[in-house]
Amino acid sequence: MQHRTFVIAVAAIVTGAASAAALVFWPTPPPGRDPDLWPVETLAADAAVALPHVLHVAPAGCPGFSISSPVPEYSRNVPGSDSYAIKLDSSHFTLAVCLGPVEETGGARGTVAETIGHHEVDGGGFWNRNPTVVSSPYGELARVDRAFAATDAPRLTDWMVDHGGYTYAFGYLHPTGDAGRHRDVEAMIASVTWDE
Repeated sequence: MQHRTFVIAVAAIVTGAASAAALVFWPTPPPGRDPDLWPVETLAADAAVALPHVLHVAPAGCPGFSISSPVPEYSRNVPGSDSYAIKLDSSHFTLAVCLGPVEETGGARGTVAETIGHHEVDGGGFWNRNPTVVSSPYGELARVDRAFAATDAPRLTDWMVDHGGYTYAFGYLHPTGDAGRHRDVEAMIASVTWDE
C-alpha cells in the first residue's frame, strides 16, 4: 500500500511540475498589450483652461476637425499635410496626426497595444508604457506615455482615437520631468469637434 501511495504522490508531483512548466512557457503577450486590462479614466477637461482660439485642422486624406487652443495657429503648419503642430510655448508642443484608415492602423487600441515596450521608429526608438483607455465627449481614446530611453521619464504622451473610419493621434511633447501643460492639452483634446 505504501508503494502505491508513493507512486501516486510522485505522479501528482510530476503532473503538477509539468502543468506549472506549461503555464510558464505558454506564449503570452507582453505586459500591457491587452487593452481589456488597461485602466480606464475620463478625459479631464478643466473649465478653468482658457481656449480662445479655434483652429481648423484638415489633414491630407482624412476628415478634418476643429480644436480649441490657448494659443493662435502656429505659422509652420503646412496646409494639406498629415500633421498639425501647436506650439504652446518654447518647449511644449501638441501635434495632431491622421494615422490612416482604421483597417490599416488596427484602431486606437491596436495602435497603442502594438507599441507597448520598446518600439523602433525610423532608426530610433521609443519605450512605451502606461497604456490607458480614456473616455471623452466624442468617444474612447487610448493613451500611452513614451520615453526616448528605457530608464527616462516620458517626454511624449499620445492619445489615439478612431473617428469616421480613421485613426488620429493627439500628442503632447514636453521636456523630461516637465509636463506642466498636460491640463491644457487634455482640455484641447476634449474640445475637438469633427467635420464629419
